[in-house]
Amino acid sequence: MGKASPIQTSFNGGELSPKLAGRVDTAKYASGCETLENFIPTIQGPAVSRPGFHFTSEVKTSANRTWLMRFEFSSDQAYMLEFGNLYIRFYYNRAVVESSPGVPYEIASPYAIGDLTNTDGSFTLRKAPTGDVIYLFHTAYPVYKLSRIANTNWTIAAVDFLPPPFLDINTTGTTIYSSIPSGVATLTASAAIFTAAMVGEYIYLAEKSVRDTALWEAGKAILAGDLRRSDGKNYEAQNAATTGGDKPVHSSGSYYDGNAGVQWRFMDYGFGTAKIVAFTSSTIVTAIITDRIPNGCVTVGNATTRWAFQAWTAALGYPTCGTFFRERLTVARGNSLWFSVAGDFENFSDTVDGETTADAGFDRTIASDRVNNIRWLSPGNVLLAGTAGDEWAISEGTTTDPFGPNNCRTKPQSTYGSGFVEPVRVGDVTLFLQKAGRKMRAMAFRFEEDGFKSDDITVFSEHITKPSITDAAYQQEPNSIVWCVRSDGVLVGLTFSREQDVVAWHRHPLSGGVVESVESIPAPDGSRDDVWVIVRYTINGATKRYIGYMGDEADENTAQEDWFYVDMGLTYDGAPATTISGLDHLEGEEVWVLVDGARHPNRTVTAGAITLQLSGSVVQVGLPNVGYVKTMQLNAGGQDGTSQGKTKRVNSVVLRVLDSVGGMAGPNEAGLDEMRERLPSVPMGSAPEPFTGDIQIDWKGDYDRKQTILVKRDKPMPLTLVAVMPQLKTEDRQ
Repeated sequence: MGKASPIQTSFNGGELSPKLAGRVDTAKYASGCETLENFIPTIQGPAVSRPGFHFTSEVKTSANRTWLMRFEFSSDQAYMLEFGNLYIRFYYNRAVVESSPGVPYEIASPYAIGDLTNTDGSFTLRKAPTGDVIYLFHTAYPVYKLSRIANTNWTIAAVDFLPPPFLDINTTGTTIYSSIPSGVATLTASAAIFTAAMVGEYIYLAEKSVRDTALWEAGKAILAGDLRRSDGKNYEAQNAATTGGDKPVHSSGSYYDGNAGVQWRFMDYGFGTAKIVAFTSSTIVTAIITDRIPNGCVTVGNATTRWAFQAWTAALGYPTCGTFFRERLTVARGNSLWFSVAGDFENFSDTVDGETTADAGFDRTIASDRVNNIRWLSPGNVLLAGTAGDEWAISEGTTTDPFGPNNCRTKPQSTYGSGFVEPVRVGDVTLFLQKAGRKMRAMAFRFEEDGFKSDDITVFSEHITKPSITDAAYQQEPNSIVWCVRSDGVLVGLTFSREQDVVAWHRHPLSGGVVESVESIPAPDGSRDDVWVIVRYTINGATKRYIGYMGDEADENTAQEDWFYVDMGLTYDGAPATTISGLDHLEGEEVWVLVDGARHPNRTVTAGAITLQLSGSVVQVGLPNVGYVKTMQLNAGGQDGTSQGKTKRVNSVVLRVLDSVGGMAGPNEAGLDEMRERLPSVPMGSAPEPFTGDIQIDWKGDYDRKQTILVKRDKPMPLTLVAVMPQLKTEDRQ
């Protein structure tokens, strides 16, 4: 019979798939868990109990699904936004923003509830934030701009791009002419091309032929009012004279072409734009000229075939996602990308001063053997784009020239296909969901391959993300964790560190709750990132959707009465009291209670209140937050090879903990023993102080081929498991 005293020193392998139950040969096995529930595996190794979620408010309409979106102006000015049916509410400093006491501040939004959810259950809206502004994208709506002016002064309006991008120039015989070159004009077409839905959209008109305007030449006699073309632009003579030797190139105002030459007024670039403001018929509309229409397409005699409609319309669809890249607003729809003029986010003109310069706006279509819609954009050193069938990198073709219309390269990187969920960026790694929503891939640049490789980081925990992931958010501090929402309402986390090679998945079911949305913003004091959730409950027979944020992890600086390890909980802090009210949101629910740092027996909320056995000054009340750490099958003690499959018995277990109180351990749920370690200096009847050190458990287990260690946190108190040290005997097979 072999004896062994193994040690599990780390839990940052996360919860491993049942398919790895026999993979004792992998490094993950030694640091992995069979179950890791409501515990967070840290990069350093210990498993720490998850803090609870503070209740903030009920959403405006609990009958409707609602979504969260972050708005971060700076690390100390961050807001959480609640998007519901045709409204937006705001949260700041961990509380709802109010227009008056008790009245949440909200603004009307254009987005109907039925348009906020993709077919896979993910959020449809995409955002591109910059300073006090967020650009919002949805294929069925024009691009909107949400602007913060003050805490209770926000505006949202459709962006009037000047100009927007246009489709390719018309190739048919249909002509259009304008009644006048500027002001409010009538546009007349030779065929039925206009619709009432085009009101508010732009149209591009170019002179029918550049050859209709004579070229400027030096030394030529000119009359006032003569038109000449120079440097690709049209000019009008302001006086009669002989042209000088300075070729006109200006783009505004009037300038002489020599000391005694002709004064030339800039007219247009040979094309102009107009905004349709009224629909008369399928061939006639009224438009406001936004950029002067050249004479070469004014009046019926100059009807031109060189025209183009706006690229983003209700009929064709609007951009589905956007971001900022190389100082440009970059948006996507279908398999096409549009880049704004550099530094001018609401200008998509493909020329600057009439020329195609490096700063001009431009578009690109991803050329692939499969036409797949772009589902997300992620900027970094290059712009990454995920489509339904593959992943791409967009960057300069050469580093010697600036990124622009003549220096843009699109290069395929992988063919896994991307889901709708917006990716998260962790350092230089982009984490995205594969199209089925179950595999998460880490997209990072590999110098040896001169490209991006997308590793599957769910391969050892493939069960964790099933049925699928519908939302994700990144919490950088205090632990590097990607929080995800599954389609069945379970919150899961991924502790991720590329530098330390840590990929650890963990589950966080909320008692009685279905998590529907997750987001993260910096905490008010900047010390951490707050994780926010929307959770659906059935409370007292009614559907309720609550918004809450995760509390702080307890450490050596946290007052014991401030420990917060209950879900959708509230804190009473005041004069000693035995009745704690204001708990209407938990009516009829059994709750955990912590009174002045000591565990109190569970209570059931009745008429929005609970009654304590003894009065307390600081009371934490909320739904239970039970946690489990269960090791993989112990693998030690075999004298003739592996101990797997052999009968074993654990005699005792030593658990090393850090700043912990309470907890239970045993071979299974039925055989749990209290983890007791009360210091002699602590008076009886007072709250036990957190303990750091080793706790020995006398084991109740018997001989069995499967031996695991189960640790349970069953109290609203912190438990940090540093190491597990069992003593066991293994019988070798006869």
